[in-house]
Amino acid sequence: MTLIVGVVSQKGGVGKSTLARMIACEYAAGEWDVKIIDMDLSQGTSTAWNSRRMQNEIAPALAVEQFLNVKDALKKQDSYDLLVFDGAPHSTRRTLEIAQAADILILPTGVSLDDLEPTIKLAHELRKNKIPINKINIALSRIGNSSVELEEAKEYIASTGYHVLTGILLEKTAIRRAQDEGKAATETSFKSVNQKSDVLIQAIVDRIETIKS
Repeated sequence: MTLIVGVVSQKGGVGKSTLARMIACEYAAGEWDVKIIDMDLSQGTSTAWNSRRMQNEIAPALAVEQFLNVKDALKKQDSYDLLVFDGAPHSTRRTLEIAQAADILILPTGVSLDDLEPTIKLAHELRKNKIPINKINIALSRIGNSSVELEEAKEYIASTGYHVLTGILLEKTAIRRAQDEGKAATETSFKSVNQKSDVLIQAIVDRIETIKS
């Protein structure tokens, strides 16, 4: 049975596509047949990223395809072990359709209120539309050096009742440069950066196992 992961956000610039790529590469490395569904037709950043990955012959290989609607994307599910939806920014009808189809949702956010408040607003909108709360998971993304900000963000999210994933996605030049080459945030040239990303990925994998069991 195909596993479906939705990575969605209320706003751009919070690491949504970075997380979608990380998840896809993690499972592809485990010899799963994986496809990223790129729903951002105006930008198509994951599609362009995968073109660079193929040009640089980076393994593991995975597929990326752009789709206008979720229904057409789901027609591909029998051909893959995992579909990762890289949703377009902003809460739209397609965001809800992704949420309804997905086994698990990842909502990335930075630590500022400019990021946190729209993220929680999106989570609340999904709940109002009968998406189970255990399906909604918050990932702390593009994190800088302030441990105080990080802890305050964790407390803020915890107070709303949503699950905060262990681990963080750092705001690092190394990650940006790796993605410029078609690599994931777990495939940079710096072991310490990769290890931080690995913790978050493992938390997502563990959460998927918990939800599906």
